[in-house]
Amino acid sequence: MLAGHTRIKLLRELSSHTGEGVSALGRRVGIGHAAASQELRRIQSRGLLQSERQGTLQVYRLAADPQVSSAAPLLKAIRSALDQFPPERDREMCVIAAGLAHERRIRIFRFLLGGPCPLRDLPFAVRIPAHPFQVHLRTLQAGGFVARVDDQVSATVPNHPLAKALAKLIQRGAVR
Repeated sequence: MLAGHTRIKLLRELSSHTGEGVSALGRRVGIGHAAASQELRRIQSRGLLQSERQGTLQVYRLAADPQVSSAAPLLKAIRSALDQFPPERDREMCVIAAGLAHERRIRIFRFLLGGPCPLRDLPFAVRIPAHPFQVHLRTLQAGGFVARVDDQVSATVPNHPLAKALAKLIQRGAVR
């Protein structure tokens, strides 16, 4: 969900402009009301936003849903990243999020947390066919979550608040 650049831009706007309606947020990030509403609902479905109706406006704010166990640590990491890094680095968050946005990539990363593995053995060990495995491995590498040295593949965690939070959630088993 965080792999979408528009969603990251909306989160950045919400972190600095609380209490604005959907249309105003959409204008700030360059999308229409309907698209902004859809993206905000998508973020809210992951427990990162709360909304309320104020007159005719639907207003969103950053707030973790206590029913979603991963929401509070993710929101804390997102806020930290938005505070630390300028908007020009928002795409970096998308690439990091994409790294662990698929069940198969999570499976590979979780397996590698147990230690390095020979590249030739890894697809069999995680039960992913060779071609899709290569695609997922490239995405994990782009996100900074795996490193290849010679014929060994190992898990790594990028020095970024979002990457650290995602890795910790996976280690705890909070993300499937």
